[in-house]
Amino acid sequence: MTNDDLTQEATLRLSAGHLLVVWDVLANKVAETGFVDVLTDEEKQAIWALQDLCERGLIDAGIAARPQDEWEALMHVARAHVKSVPVECLNDDPANAMTK
Repeated sequence: MTNDDLTQEATLRLSAGHLLVVWDVLANKVAETGFVDVLTDEEKQAIWALQDLCERGLIDAGIAARPQDEWEALMHVARAHVKSVPVECLNDDPANAMTK
């Protein structure tokens, strides 16, 4: 059975470390590369909404701005954590693909 109600909220579960790295990519890396410039207005809005959602999640997890050296240390730990998280799309099993 499929559900085409795109107004329905979806829940994502990520660790705080994973969320921090995703937010960093969206807030810093994506903007710096000019990638956003080639997106449609709808795609930009989707990216910005995801960035906002990540920020709220980080605030809820108690992660806040801090001095640069502490921030870099935190990002180092977060990136190391992300490397330890299994990722289904890296698995060769085609059953994990969203589209077939």
